[in-house]
Amino acid sequence: MKILLAVEQTRISAGAIRMLTKLMLPSGSELFLLHVNPIPQKITGLAKERILRISQQIQEIQDDVMEQAHEFLGKVRKTLRRQDVQFHAIVKKGYPGEEIVKFIHAKNVDLVVLGTRGYSKAAGFLMGSVSQWVLHEARCSVMIARPMARRKKPTRGMNVILATDGSSDSKSAVDFVNSMEWPASTTITILHVVKKHVYETEQALTMKSEREPEFAKMAEELLEARGQEGARILQDTRKALGSSKLQVQERLVFGNPAEDILKTARYIKADLIVMGARGPAAGRRMFLGSVSNKVVHSAGCSVAIIRRTDKQ
Repeated sequence: MKILLAVEQTRISAGAIRMLTKLMLPSGSELFLLHVNPIPQKITGLAKERILRISQQIQEIQDDVMEQAHEFLGKVRKTLRRQDVQFHAIVKKGYPGEEIVKFIHAKNVDLVVLGTRGYSKAAGFLMGSVSQWVLHEARCSVMIARPMARRKKPTRGMNVILATDGSSDSKSAVDFVNSMEWPASTTITILHVVKKHVYETEQALTMKSEREPEFAKMAEELLEARGQEGARILQDTRKALGSSKLQVQERLVFGNPAEDILKTARYIKADLIVMGARGPAAGRRMFLGSVSNKVVHSAGCSVAIIRRTDKQ
């Protein structure tokens, strides 16, 4: 797997770096550490004057910034030191969003991980222009990393939501979960939301055991035919999860897909939501579906949007 960690020398990247310290990447993976030095408008304006003395000053500033960026990537590399992973540290200058997308396409990256801007209780996380750009223009899977919740009782594991609708992109999300080595005591909550009609009320079922016939019967009684289909999707997803080390629970919700994914994330204090980029009726275009778009903008935790690629 080829993973790109796009970082900058601010707290924005802290969540992305910490997320990769928690995840064990597949053996033989390549991890690219990319830092893009933005071109300040002031320097751009001075450069247009074509004055030798100013040009020399600009070059000195850029050299100093490049040196600082390389030192920063060296520290990040030490933090993420792993066996069986090839590291590549790259520093570029330009417009961050544009350079990140170019790098993704040039290196055929599978997953890009980057941080985002601050939090507003009224409107959820405010996506920065760089993360917006990458999320909508990259052809690969994208993880928008945010700081993990601080718990009273520290645990080694993570709380992960695997949101599924049975689509091909959802199956790619399962493949992503299977490809990672998760920390001990990690809990995967497989979540399927049956979209309710306007006149219907929200209901939910949670089953931690593997009593599949009983779960399917309860779902059918509660949610009728659509609930039965949802239970089947959950069961198929559980079977597709290859690791026996993971603690898995199934959650079937009768409500609004985006809103109930967000509600569940708050309820279980999720560290990460993993979901497909598009729903079952989507084409192969790279744009986000309405559900994934709302979740990635409003979640209070990290979100991995998984896209199918030609390699899958």
